[in-house]
Amino acid sequence: MRKCFFAGLSALYLFIAACSTTPAPIRHGGPPPPTLKPPLAISSTASVMAEQGPFQPDVDLYLCPNSTITNAFETDERYRVLNFHPVVLVDGKVVLTPVPTNNACMTSGFGHRMGRTHKGLDFRSQPPGMVYSAAPGSIREARYSSSYGNTVLIDHGQGIYTRYAHLNNIEPGVVAGLPIGFGQPLGIMGTTGNSTGIHLHFEVLTGTYSAVGSSSNLTSRNPLSFPPYMGQGGS
Repeated sequence: MRKCFFAGLSALYLFIAACSTTPAPIRHGGPPPPTLKPPLAISSTASVMAEQGPFQPDVDLYLCPNSTITNAFETDERYRVLNFHPVVLVDGKVVLTPVPTNNACMTSGFGHRMGRTHKGLDFRSQPPGMVYSAAPGSIREARYSSSYGNTVLIDHGQGIYTRYAHLNNIEPGVVAGLPIGFGQPLGIMGTTGNSTGIHLHFEVLTGTYSAVGSSSNLTSRNPLSFPPYMGQGGS
């Protein structure tokens, strides 16, 4: 474990490399997208110091063809989302990635969906991909629930949390109460809980975690609504 500092998103783009060997995803065919070599620590505002994992965020995000996307996203002819930022700054406090998996496309956005509010982003890939921690933090929940299935909730400090739902499994060592670094494996995307297909449901939440161990009072935020991290704020 060691304390390191994020050098800024602009510097990271110098290290873009198409290094993944995972088969091409459902989204559009062709080779996997380029990824960002991870920073030594994705955030200098991390609430804990923990070893960084192997995850490298994809530079691009694609919509899955023939999916019903609840929000309007401007894309190019290959369904690539324009103005997507692979590393964002949440409320000027915590740096994280809004897509914590590789070679995936988005099947559902944040907002109104079938008469209800969809409180996160849904991603799928083929084969189902590993899901990683979006930033350093402390694991608040690593359990099964009837709605989210196998789910992990991470506290990143300063009132910012991320949730990873419908996982096929929860990786050994991912246990409530333990610290976790950026990019550590959490589990393979799955269809546990209230789910209609294999995917990752990902949320960014803000607020105060209940003293009785409940996230019900946290507010869901659109992971794609935050500005890119450019070495400002918590740098």
